[in-house]
Amino acid sequence: MKSPFLLYHKIDKRTPDVKIGGAFTSPRSFERQIRFLKKHGIKFLTASEMVAYYVEQRRFPERTVCVTFDDGWKDNYTNAFPILKKYGVPATIFIVPSVLGETTDSITADGEGPREHMSVADVQAMAAAGIEFGSHTMHHKLLHQAADKEAEDEIRLSKSAIEAIAQKECRTFAYPAGFVTEYAAKCAVEAGYRAAFTTTYGRDDGQDLFRINRTEILRRDAYPFQFSKKIKLVVS
Repeated sequence: MKSPFLLYHKIDKRTPDVKIGGAFTSPRSFERQIRFLKKHGIKFLTASEMVAYYVEQRRFPERTVCVTFDDGWKDNYTNAFPILKKYGVPATIFIVPSVLGETTDSITADGEGPREHMSVADVQAMAAAGIEFGSHTMHHKLLHQAADKEAEDEIRLSKSAIEAIAQKECRTFAYPAGFVTEYAAKCAVEAGYRAAFTTTYGRDDGQDLFRINRTEILRRDAYPFQFSKKIKLVVS
């Protein structure tokens, strides 16, 4: 079984400057995937709701997934949010507070041009509608390369910044690029998060709540048979 936490990045069409388009899911494909899950009776929870269930039951809920997004791209607001509202699907978005409202290449892949991030107003509108916001550090620092004090500040300060913006508790954290270290996990615990997420470097079963894997949904999963195959591994 793979992790029931689904990981998306950009809900948009691939742009000409992009060399590797795996992180792009077109709005059409995203809606088709959400519709597929709803049609097959899959339930949806936020990341903190999934974690709370695990703490109580020592397992994740059956036939339930959590939709997560990393980085806080503007397309999460313009393209993903209307679809989530249409189907009544909660989600968790891991954002980088320092780039809110900016168009920058500080988080894009090497060789890609600047890309717009959601604004503070976008975050507030989505939070009011039930979207959960978690931290992806203050400046998207790769924590396995950061000095201890820098890692601590990235994890701790981003939590308080997000809480001030969303006016809700920031309960979950995602390690940039999934790189987790013993010290980073310790900092996440001490900062007061309930759980922290990797990409493929942790566990699928939730037994370590500060190293939870996610199942990444890639551009190639736009093919219905590919998405169906991946989801069967998640909810079986």
